[in-house]
Amino acid sequence: MKRLLWLLSMSLIPLLTACPGGGGGTAPTLTVSPTSATLTAGTGNQVFNATLSNASGTINWALSPNVGTLSATTGTSVTYTPPATIASSTTVQLTATSGSLTATANITVNPPATITVSGTVIGENLQPVASAPVVITSGGTNFSTTTNASGVFSVSSVTPPYDATVVAGNRSLIYKGLTRTDPTLVFLGFSPGVSRSATLSGTVSGGAGFPEPANHVTRTAFGSPQAVDSATANTATGVYNMGTVSWFGSTTTTGNIHALQWLFDGTNLPTDYKGYGEKLGVVLSDGGAFGSQNVTMYGVSEATISGSVTLPAGYTLTNKRMAVGFADGSHIDVLTDTGASTNFAYTTPNVTGATIRMQVTAGNAAGTTVITTKPGLAVNATSVSISLPAGSDLSLPPNAATGVNNSTTFSYTPFSGGVHFVVFNGPGANPDYVVVTAAASTTIPNLSSVGLGLPASTVYSWNVVGAAPFASVDAAAGPGGWLAVFLGAAEGSFTASTGRTFTTAP
Repeated sequence: MKRLLWLLSMSLIPLLTACPGGGGGTAPTLTVSPTSATLTAGTGNQVFNATLSNASGTINWALSPNVGTLSATTGTSVTYTPPATIASSTTVQLTATSGSLTATANITVNPPATITVSGTVIGENLQPVASAPVVITSGGTNFSTTTNASGVFSVSSVTPPYDATVVAGNRSLIYKGLTRTDPTLVFLGFSPGVSRSATLSGTVSGGAGFPEPANHVTRTAFGSPQAVDSATANTATGVYNMGTVSWFGSTTTTGNIHALQWLFDGTNLPTDYKGYGEKLGVVLSDGGAFGSQNVTMYGVSEATISGSVTLPAGYTLTNKRMAVGFADGSHIDVLTDTGASTNFAYTTPNVTGATIRMQVTAGNAAGTTVITTKPGLAVNATSVSISLPAGSDLSLPPNAATGVNNSTTFSYTPFSGGVHFVVFNGPGANPDYVVVTAAASTTIPNLSSVGLGLPASTVYSWNVVGAAPFASVDAAAGPGGWLAVFLGAAEGSFTASTGRTFTTAP
């Protein structure tokens, strides 16, 4: 028996010596996959996985040099994100360790490819901003140019992302973090170009007649590619007078006149439409007086639009408004419902080619307002859902803050799904700044290089305006910019915070 035990023990020795730590004869290993990757600064990321075989333990990760970021420093998987910018191509070694085991992967980070930015600057009246200085800031480098007569500018060798600054007099507009090559930059609060105008008046007839019976109203609207206006007809005579119709651009504008009459109840909501008429192809020329632009109304049937409103937490419904819209861009406001109900059902006119625009306004205790618009609805649409996002409330600095400079952070709650226009207004001829950003904070840019440095010991006001839905500043700088949402011509939301003041540092 002793000899048998001795023989068994001798037979086990080779097996034990071939399997350190009892690992079945295979040495422990650590591998990383993939072993190499190439990324561009400012875009994308790469996932790396570590596999520890025939051993157990914590896997640690490290970068050398410390360029870019890791999602974690321990674990079997990690995501590497390259830096936003980099001056030249750099190789970064990613090392995984577990005890005495080591494995590496090499990451090549290349600088972004340069682009040529060919953009357009327009005012909120859609007119080009001519001869405006433009500064494209890319990776700490400033490229300066000027818009031409069409508001167009072009800058080459730009490394995205970049900031675009436009200056007009004492006003500045700064779009942050752009990457697109064809931005449309809309100058909030600025209407360039030559203003045109003409007077427009006439008489409406038909429908329920004039003088109008009790609780009747007739409204008119003019719409052209350059101008929209509206007026209420005199209840006794049917005469309407839009006064001065204004537009920019060409010396003439061609559009249509619409007239709509309805009966309203004790809450001013429409119950029956008595007539609709139109006058097409009306030409207005700058400086002209265009009277006797008469419109005859004919009978119109009714339909019903219905739906519901969803409010963000902490918001109270202010009103629901309904307008009848026409293909020429004009609209006739029909009702403003100040009731508290979030459900609605309104009588609409069944006019060929007309649509309904619903607009809902709500506010919160901080004084922030949100307006959501849904245009282009069918006159008989049902189950219309209008959901309002929470607007931007101001956070810091507090009201009447002092010692503010270009390093002071201005923060606010984010406008869900939208971009922010942080507006800084100075007194008189002092510089004004509008920063367009997707971030929930910003600083006042230092524009001393273009003569718009922040003045000392000066009281400024600031607030936040927002437009949605825009997933990024790039999206808000698309063709036409964000103006369609701002003007209520496209579905979307608009927010405006209350204002605060601050005093700049001495």
